[in-house]
Amino acid sequence: MDDVMIATHFENIDRRLDRIEQVLPTLATKEELRIAQLATKQDLRIAIAPLATKDELHALRRHMDVLFETLRADIQLLAEHLASVMPRRQN
Repeated sequence: MDDVMIATHFENIDRRLDRIEQVLPTLATKEELRIAQLATKQDLRIAIAPLATKDELHALRRHMDVLFETLRADIQLLAEHLASVMPRRQN
């Protein structure tokens, strides 16, 4: 290998090491992993209990559909009114 190729390899290694040094502080240590407590199935059941049920989601969807229909009707009414009051362009 010539000197230029070796220098290029060293630069690449330096760039890689810089990226590794940026990531390393964000990784958990052995001690942190040893201390970390994993969630049990019961913990997960308790965590998701307050979430909406399928029936509640369907009711919410129906309610949102009604709101969107009302909004669409209001926009249509506004557009019709605007079209009636705007002066017509004559050729």
